[in-house]
Amino acid sequence: MIKKLSSWQQALAILPILVIVASTIYFYRLTTNTYAHTGVELPKIQGVVLKTAQQLTEVQLTNHQGQAVNRDYFLGGWHFITYGYTHCPDICPTTLFTLTQLDDLLSASHKSLDTQFIFYTVDPDRDTQQILTQYIHYFSEKFVAMRANSLANAENFQQSLGIKVEITGGYENSDDKQAMEGEDTVLVEKSEQLHQVNHGTALLLINPDAELQAVFLPKITELGIKSFTSNVLYHDYLKVIKYYQQRRLL
Repeated sequence: MIKKLSSWQQALAILPILVIVASTIYFYRLTTNTYAHTGVELPKIQGVVLKTAQQLTEVQLTNHQGQAVNRDYFLGGWHFITYGYTHCPDICPTTLFTLTQLDDLLSASHKSLDTQFIFYTVDPDRDTQQILTQYIHYFSEKFVAMRANSLANAENFQQSLGIKVEITGGYENSDDKQAMEGEDTVLVEKSEQLHQVNHGTALLLINPDAELQAVFLPKITELGIKSFTSNVLYHDYLKVIKYYQQRRLL
């Protein structure tokens, strides 16, 4: 004869099932793009919006005016960070030019929006303060260039933002007066050292809390050319700002 379970025994029997259901709901809410009680949804952009912004930690840099820069520099405003090197023949200057167009769009329609544009060099051995000053002013007097003064500071900053860089050196022994290999290789004279810099192509957006909020990625054409457009960046940037403001209300 089967003994009938009491009410409390029945409750204990289904308790594991309730725990599993509750855990499933909890983890779903952690990973889903939408918060049911607020309607805040991760915006779709040409890139990635971080659901949980990543705090900047190791920041020990110097700007093109020789002033020290730490994490506090990024507090209180929005910062676009593009990275590369001054000898870059194509993508770096093209991206900076696109950012000047974005700056013009923002100035015309959102003058009160505090936005700064930063060029970070991944090649500080050659990109001195003087060179960075001349380079960045070619694009805009308002833009800021930054560099690390040591390998440790460079690695810390780059790792905190996911910046991938590969620099190789050697000597060109061919009879050609100039040599170039790869998209981001510097054109050098025969007797000079061949200095090859390879780096990723992305725009990093830092929110007013000094956190990495979004990563904008370039569009790649059928010919493999990577590029950004100011109009797309403009609308995507406003989407990220709206998302950030809504999250702060939670």
